[in-house]
Amino acid sequence: MTRFGRRASVVFLSIAAGGVLFGSAALAASPDGTSAETVQRAQADLVAATNAAREAAGCSPVEADAELHGTAQRHAEEMAERGYLEHTGRDGATPSDRIGAHGYADAYGENLAHGYPTVLEVMEVWMNSPEHRTNIENCSFTSIGVGYDGAGHYWVQDFGA
Repeated sequence: MTRFGRRASVVFLSIAAGGVLFGSAALAASPDGTSAETVQRAQADLVAATNAAREAAGCSPVEADAELHGTAQRHAEEMAERGYLEHTGRDGATPSDRIGAHGYADAYGENLAHGYPTVLEVMEVWMNSPEHRTNIENCSFTSIGVGYDGAGHYWVQDFGA
């Protein structure tokens, strides 16, 4: 089992690094737990921040997909419960399996992070990582699902096209 502190996991694609600033009170506020309301707020704030980054890169916004939200949320909760940060679940399911089950088998991506209490912090880390930034700025992606678990601040972004 791999454990990561305040580091983000590396994903599948790479591009040249650059910087995007995200600044708002909502993005800088730490979600306060794992209630349904907290999760929904974290999901909405991360989708908004992702779309701001995509707009700066010249991409169309991604639309929130309820099924992808559910998939990402289950993965975030599993990682928090079992104390790991990996793309492959303990049941052996890969991002391809989880995201592909919702019709996104041809083009998908997943970003993971742990230990960042705010949307602002997790987006800054992802945007400074070429692999994570690639997923965020992949203009072919049309849909997003977000998972968040406040027990350890586990974040999941699932993308599909």
